[in-house]
Amino acid sequence: MTLEYRRECGRNSVLDSLSDLSGADVGNLADDGFFECKHLLRLDDGAEIVRGRTEWRPKPLNRNFGHVLSQVPVPAEST
Repeated sequence: MTLEYRRECGRNSVLDSLSDLSGADVGNLADDGFFECKHLLRLDDGAEIVRGRTEWRPKPLNRNFGHVLSQVPVPAEST
């Protein structure tokens, strides 16, 4: 995580919080690739408060889940 502080804001300040997701095949997060989130917190007049960047990697899928799912009770349909 990287944070770059630009300025402070006041107690009654109106803020915008923006995020952008990019990186390895964002549409398929089951990949082993990393992806990056860019964050921006700014005042409503556009003045930047802080920029941030985080890097994430998805957890590996547990492919041995079938035995657990078969033990979960399924509610009967109501008539």
